[in-house]
Amino acid sequence: MNILNTETLKKWGGQQNRVLSEAVGLQKRGHHVIIACHIGSVLAQKAKSAGIKVFELNMVKQAHLVTVPKLINIIKTENIEIVSTHSSVDSWAGGIAAKLTGRNLVRFRHNLYPVGKDPLTKLIYSMPDRIIAISDTVKDVLVQHGLKQEKLMVIPDAVDTGVFSPEADDIREELEISPDALVIGNTSTFTEVKGQEYLLQAFNVISQKVSCILLFAGRLIEPAKSRYLSYVNPEFRNKVIFLGHRDDVQQVLKTINIFVYPSFLEGLGTALLEAMAMERPVAVSDIPTFRNFITDGENGVFFKARNNEALSEKIISIINNRDLMYSIGKKARLTIIDKFGLNKMIDDTENCYMSILNSSK
Repeated sequence: MNILNTETLKKWGGQQNRVLSEAVGLQKRGHHVIIACHIGSVLAQKAKSAGIKVFELNMVKQAHLVTVPKLINIIKTENIEIVSTHSSVDSWAGGIAAKLTGRNLVRFRHNLYPVGKDPLTKLIYSMPDRIIAISDTVKDVLVQHGLKQEKLMVIPDAVDTGVFSPEADDIREELEISPDALVIGNTSTFTEVKGQEYLLQAFNVISQKVSCILLFAGRLIEPAKSRYLSYVNPEFRNKVIFLGHRDDVQQVLKTINIFVYPSFLEGLGTALLEAMAMERPVAVSDIPTFRNFITDGENGVFFKARNNEALSEKIISIINNRDLMYSIGKKARLTIIDKFGLNKMIDDTENCYMSILNSSK
């Protein structure tokens, strides 16, 4: 198959990770996979390094009159059979280009943001041959907004458990963190819905009870960095580490003893899945998305979403039960192997694309 993936966003996150993982996986199986993404995006850099052919375009809605013809040319030149779109802007540009060239179109839905009911939004969601949701929760939102179930299917994001393995090295020496220091951490993108502010506020209480370090990995620049740090009392701020974007996330996760995911609006949560694959005990917001694969006290623990007091209480209780920490971490990795393996995601995506092509012949 000849497949074109389009992606709008410049930053790196679970969505871009999914695009690249799928592209690499399908290319290894002999398919011709191309990515068209925003100029200078992290995805463009990573995809090129992975040996994927990349076209860098100005993926903003003001440039549709230029971007659509370029995508049409790519589709024709590369003999593309399926166009897969992932964000709002590229779904318009890629969707129009696919339809004007008579190609099959797949739309991925990665988040839980409301779907508009205006005529233009209805149009763009009527165009794809198939809409792939990354979780049952995302699919449920789409159904609630009137999308036809026969067009929908769920193919969750996945983790390469060979890369995200407990055998990875940590970076404690690099960070000058002693081997026996307790590290609480989070590696998700810094956006409001990820809830890092609640973890920072909870750290004030946790630090009064236990000596520990708070570690973040994820792109964060000023003035946002200072704003986030302001949630922590001055006497504890020297125990907070912001690493910025890291390509060695598995080593960052190996450094963390307890992974905290305070997101309150989440399609699935790639950072969480990666932490679970690393056998990290995870504490997560009690929201529907996480209830689909986490059982409280078994492979993770829940705390009330957007509640720093509940978060701190839960973390302290885990710290005081090291046997529970170990057990949760072990079961967390087994969950990933069972439900979110990379090969299964590639299998399901490949089968989906093949069925679309076969039905259109």
